[in-house]
Amino acid sequence: MKDQRLFWNPFRMISPKLNSEVGGIDELHHADASTGHSPEEDILIMLAKLIQVTKILRIAFQTESEDKIKECEELIGQVHQLEKFATTNMVGSSSAVGHTFFRLVVRFPSRIERIGTMFDTILNSLRIKIKDGIPFSDKAQAELDGMFTVVSDLLINLRDCIVVTNRVLLEHITSRCAKLSQIVEDGRFAHWDRLEAGYCSPQASSIYLCILDSMKSINQYVSNMKDSLTEISE
Repeated sequence: MKDQRLFWNPFRMISPKLNSEVGGIDELHHADASTGHSPEEDILIMLAKLIQVTKILRIAFQTESEDKIKECEELIGQVHQLEKFATTNMVGSSSAVGHTFFRLVVRFPSRIERIGTMFDTILNSLRIKIKDGIPFSDKAQAELDGMFTVVSDLLINLRDCIVVTNRVLLEHITSRCAKLSQIVEDGRFAHWDRLEAGYCSPQASSIYLCILDSMKSINQYVSNMKDSLTEISE
């Protein structure tokens, strides 16, 4: 009996070899930002690089390592490059999937790149924090760790959903989006409490709020892509 959790994946129409093309999926962040990939390969590579960014950023905020910051910048720069290739290839493959499915998937490269832009903003906040010697409280750092953990989980599940096409994964993405939204809002309220109590400096306040806004935007872009995959499944 066919697994009812699975749904037809339009990416298969672009490249029927998708399953065999993503061997070593956890190592895709090493892939070059160059032409020669199929659209879905570009998407998977972009996601892999951003997943790696979430892992490195957690360390960068703890260690304030310039090397880690540069590593993130390089990965995000490659994501920006890949978006151009992926969108161009996607447009060229539009006839293979039809108008409806093309409408749903054509925005994926752009939305993933926008997540990269949000990480750029977070990196800039970290640079300001380091340059001006602005400390974060232990509570704020713990909140950041929690957000990076959930964002990483979201991107991993989005990547896997493109490959495995499983409704259970979609439901998990929905749950994790709600979790991130709650963490961001709780962090915002907790931040104002710390500021009023004198545990947070005004300089740290503006940086932290900027990071929260970026996390909120990342959550929305992931949710939009999840909605497109859900519409495809229906």
